Amino acid sequence: MENLTNIKGYVTVEVLRAKTGLIELVHEGPNTINADLKDAMAETMHSSSDFALDNLQATQIEQAALSAGANGKDALYIGANSLVDHDSILAIMASAVHPTDSDGSYYRQWQGVWQNLTGVTKNATGGAIGQGYVNSAGGSPQTTFITLIYASTTFSNVAMLANDIMTFNWQISVG
Repeated sequence: MENLTNIKGYVTVEVLRAKTGLIELVHEGPNTINADLKDAMAETMHSSSDFALDNLQATQIEQAALSAGANGKDALYIGANSLVDHDSILAIMASAVHPTDSDGSYYRQWQGVWQNLTGVTKNATGGAIGQGYVNSAGGSPQTTFITLIYASTTFSNVAMLANDIMTFNWQISVG
């Protein structure tokens, strides 16, 4: 069995304040690497498949627009409290950045940029990289599921004012 204890995640979260133009570093550090990511990497080592998030939601989807139309998307999820409750997911988005260094590809990186376009303050307390968003319209509030959460992080509450922009840079490495 592979020793997967050397899988590391590191995330930085910054907010560009619309009113002042200043950038605040709101979180920086290692994040929780979930068993699903470790399992996916182990499977990758035994096959030619890639654990990459291949169905990325590249553009921002706001909470109000989260619906069955987003089903099956992989994304970086920004939320408050929980990623299971529809009302706690503020937005989903991501763009794949798969850099390679001169020795090959040793890490995967994703970036998510979320702009609060609602005109009202939204509170963010964490994020996750996940695969397979599913929306169940039957509940009130709607119930959402992220089939696999690969990595997650939490931070102190950040009040996002109108037009503030939050940027996640997430890197997963082995070794």
